[in-house]
Amino acid sequence: MPTQQEQLYLKTINDLEKRIADQDPYEILGSSAIIRKLFLDDHPLVDQINRECKFKLQFNVCLPTPLPPGFPKPDIYSVQDGLDPATSRPGKQVSQLTRDQFFKVAVLAINGKEYTIRDVILFEANIMGGVHAGMPKSEAEIILKTLNDQMSIGGYASSLRQLKAIGRVVLKALDPLTQNIKQKTN
Repeated sequence: MPTQQEQLYLKTINDLEKRIADQDPYEILGSSAIIRKLFLDDHPLVDQINRECKFKLQFNVCLPTPLPPGFPKPDIYSVQDGLDPATSRPGKQVSQLTRDQFFKVAVLAINGKEYTIRDVILFEANIMGGVHAGMPKSEAEIILKTLNDQMSIGGYASSLRQLKAIGRVVLKALDPLTQNIKQKTN
């Protein structure tokens, strides 16, 4: 019989799968709350579940290609689907990252200011309404909100759409833990 925490974890994973596959911006936005709950809250659900198993989570991503020396930085840069090896361009090198490394990967840059995976998740969760509907306060939040208001990628605000690739990478990294819990509960 699965514990309450294991049931919560499995339902959370199922919810994340549905939300990142959905086309509705509200559903995608909700994935920020789920990823925050799994990894970024004070007592992350993944840590509670993984306490016994002690799986070493590996996040497989395609890192942005560095610019050649002397090449000017673009005003706007967004990784989008290029983060996920399954949707990145063919032949792109895959890097295996730890959890800490993964959340520090820059996936968006505006006028030289880089936004990490952690920044994007917390912005969508705490400013855009994934958890709280708030107002951008810092200069970085204001710049990102302004960009999202003025430009879309595939019909979505840039940081919102980025959640889809982040979610896919998270699900793949958590798959060994998820399968272990499913086997225990069957």
